[in-house]
Amino acid sequence: MKSLVKNKYLWLILAGLISIILLGTAAIERTTNERDERTEDGEHFLLTYTPDTISQIYQDKWRVNPRKISGELILPPGDGPFPAVVLYHGNFHPEKLDPWFEELVPRLVEAKIATFVLDSFTGRGITSTAFNEARLSRAARLVDIFQSLNMLASLPEIDEERIGISGYSAGGTSAMLAADVRINETSLARGRSFAALMPVYPGCQVRFRSQKLTGAPMLYLVAENDDYSPAEFCEDYVESATSEGFNVKIEKYEGNRHGWITDYGISNCEDCMTFKDCGLTYIEDDGHESAFDGTINTKFGWREYIENLYRRCGRIEVIMRLNPEARRESLDTTVKFFSDVLKQSE
Repeated sequence: MKSLVKNKYLWLILAGLISIILLGTAAIERTTNERDERTEDGEHFLLTYTPDTISQIYQDKWRVNPRKISGELILPPGDGPFPAVVLYHGNFHPEKLDPWFEELVPRLVEAKIATFVLDSFTGRGITSTAFNEARLSRAARLVDIFQSLNMLASLPEIDEERIGISGYSAGGTSAMLAADVRINETSLARGRSFAALMPVYPGCQVRFRSQKLTGAPMLYLVAENDDYSPAEFCEDYVESATSEGFNVKIEKYEGNRHGWITDYGISNCEDCMTFKDCGLTYIEDDGHESAFDGTINTKFGWREYIENLYRRCGRIEVIMRLNPEARRESLDTTVKFFSDVLKQSE
């Protein structure tokens, strides 16, 4: 009788060990299969946050007001890992740039560069900030692009050392600011930085008081007759950066207006806010943005800052013009810049 009981327990232990081995094998196979599956093209969601000021990023207090936003990922055929470029809209909804993206994305993918068209608006219920820039802070935009950088870096098909960004208008300003060392040293960046940056007609009136760049190549595309984001501020910025030895270049499109790459459906935006008459604004060492010798600043929040700045020097109505010839040239320039920079280490 004792022998039977003993044998019964031995069989139960043996059966348990076999079950553990089988479950472990299944888990390994499942993990291997998941690892071998290619990341799908299409819409990808990511968690982001909406801080009011860059000071919150500096203080590691940027994880506030969480939102789920998304972007459209397109991978080149093959196994990779591929370089990638984040494409980032400005004050208008990214769908306004669809005609541009429909030409640019296939060109980049053909060059074996993945693309991620980021949308900061839809997940927040925003359709535009052109008429009220207080709706989305500069800090929130920086969080969005670095969250995109980190999401792309986590994909097996993407080479995390070769991720660039091109932004347009306010998105171009975000791309410009993303090159600053101090932002890249925060917890937001997670030790990563963009390998190439192309701001397109950005607002260059804002800059860091103590400027120090990562050293990644930058190329600015600006319009000579831009009355939304005046080119002279970008030219001054680039001259300053190059004098300090940074790899920063600029191409000015003679006779062109803001938004020459796409048809926004309007030529004169009668309600668009512009701060072209406000001079330079600075992101101070504490992360707060200030204008007019600090008399207007973000210490009471982004909304109050924008409202006070607008009352002091803001204007409405800007001119935007599509220029097909300059558009074609910009397509070639964009593909060449990212191909030259992101694929040179292959």
